[in-house]
Amino acid sequence: MGGLFGALNNSLEALRAFQTSLGVAQNNVSNVSTPGYARQIATLEADAFNLAAGRIGGVHSGPILSTQNEYANQAVRAQLEMQGNFGAQSSAVTSIESLFDASGQTGIIGELNRLFQSFSAWATTPSSTATQQAVLDSAQAVANSFQSTASSLSSITSNLNQQVRSTVAQINSIASDIQNDNAEISKNGATDAGLDARLHASLASLSQLVDTTVTFDPIGTVTVLLGGQIPLVIGTHQYSLQASFADPVPGPNPNAPAHAHVLDADGQDVTSKIAQGSLGGLLTVRNSVLPSLQGDSNQQGSLNQLAKQVADRVNQILTSAVTLGGLAGSPLFAYNASSPVIVAASLTLDPNITLAKLAPAQTGPPAVGNGAALTLSNLGNSTAPADQIAGQTILQFLSTIAAHVGQQASDAHSGQDLHTQLLSQARTIQDQFSGVSLDAEAVQVLELQKGYQAAAKMVSVIDSLTTTLINMVT
Repeated sequence: MGGLFGALNNSLEALRAFQTSLGVAQNNVSNVSTPGYARQIATLEADAFNLAAGRIGGVHSGPILSTQNEYANQAVRAQLEMQGNFGAQSSAVTSIESLFDASGQTGIIGELNRLFQSFSAWATTPSSTATQQAVLDSAQAVANSFQSTASSLSSITSNLNQQVRSTVAQINSIASDIQNDNAEISKNGATDAGLDARLHASLASLSQLVDTTVTFDPIGTVTVLLGGQIPLVIGTHQYSLQASFADPVPGPNPNAPAHAHVLDADGQDVTSKIAQGSLGGLLTVRNSVLPSLQGDSNQQGSLNQLAKQVADRVNQILTSAVTLGGLAGSPLFAYNASSPVIVAASLTLDPNITLAKLAPAQTGPPAVGNGAALTLSNLGNSTAPADQIAGQTILQFLSTIAAHVGQQASDAHSGQDLHTQLLSQARTIQDQFSGVSLDAEAVQVLELQKGYQAAAKMVSVIDSLTTTLINMVT
């Protein structure tokens, strides 16, 4: 009887082992689409077989193993960082690119071309009221276009500021989730597949927002450093970031928009440590691309340079000329000169200009009745040093702005496409290590069911033998 009861016990243990393995397989199938989940493997361990010692063998459940592969996971996180960076840049720069139409049909480029054309028509018939009015209308359109572009850049700046705030808040929220997971792991251990999946999903989400360095401690908790240096989560401690939009050292230009800054938990500026993720992309556009156009506390910005050069040279040429009535010419444009970064935003027609005050005549020598108007018509392509900006003609300088923004947009689009492809490849490799295959799990279930059925059959046989033996004894 002792042998039968031992065999029965072994068979029951085998049933429990196969049942546990079937439960693990079912859990794998149920979590096939769960972010961060890695396939679990239920192991079976053999019992010792030694008849002399009364050990008749058998099988019992071993530890449940996770297929998480941190090398593959890190490769995925690295591509998420790059994709997030270029994706944020692509979205932000595309909105800027639309302001500078390289075709020359709309925007500032189109309005400046039409202004120079109106000067040319005025030079042909300087006394014509129609051509004079066309000059004023075109000049007004140029001023409106500069104002509109400056306003749009300001709106983009405000929008990016909000996105930076929102992204920093998301980073803090995810870091808080990781801190909570670390606390649970510290308390209960890292054996729960659901907790493991949640932690790895959080790490992946965080990587899309900012570049991080991730290390796992022996007990399973994770340390997360921003930029490889700035602590976000260490064990059960979280270190929050904050966004700031105040330059610590003001520059010489008043009324200039401040840069976006990210401060660590101690209030130290760590903006320079952030290179990747969507936060890195937002900061690149916010602190590099936009200031080069609209200016900041230390630079005027190319849009303001252009507006000032156009206004100043047009005004200089007109005020050095005379009207058809022999009077000194009046300026065509006006702007707020209190700060170099608000020229474009404040550019308007001079409030005192009228048709009669337009001065087409060059005073000479020699005096030319339409000389000033002719000079103005060629201003956009003039290579005279006084007409150039940084060694370029006015229209070349404007085309360079459009080309530079277009190149940045193209680079961002290309980077996003490239790292989307690399991310797909990295995830394929990750799936090879830890992904759940429904086909493989189906085969595993069939094998386990056969083992379960064999163990159940063994129990049935032992039960029958036991009944027979008892009947024989009684």
